[in-house]
Amino acid sequence: MRCPAAPFRRGANVVATNGTKPKTGFRLPERTARITFEGTDYDGAEIRVRLNVSFAQFIALRESAQSEDQESMARLFGENVLMDWNLEDDEGRPMPADADGMMMIPLDLANLVVGHWVEQVAGVPAPLSETSGDISTLEAASTATETG
Repeated sequence: MRCPAAPFRRGANVVATNGTKPKTGFRLPERTARITFEGTDYDGAEIRVRLNVSFAQFIALRESAQSEDQESMARLFGENVLMDWNLEDDEGRPMPADADGMMMIPLDLANLVVGHWVEQVAGVPAPLSETSGDISTLEAASTATETG
């Protein structure tokens, strides 16, 4: 019989404690990612970002991105997600890896950084290891591009 206050969730392990105290706290692991930009104008740049931001921080970032307030979104990203980077200004001085630093980088780099972070947080799967046997759509697209 299931307890109506605690619905069963797939993937969640339920362990009966039979009146014993649960183990002491569980410290959430810090999840990070290193973003690189091989094959772009920013090849050599490395940026480390936090992947496990709080749900409240994620919602604030999403709402800022959907609004017209792009500065707020960039500052929130710099404060809550950005950990460090190897970026330098025109005179070779390290740029701060924070909200102010996010406001200093070019727009296209900011878009790349945020885009890569969103892909990592969303858990976009890696490309398939095996190629598909049906490439007719790809062939049709290639032909249309070549003749168009």
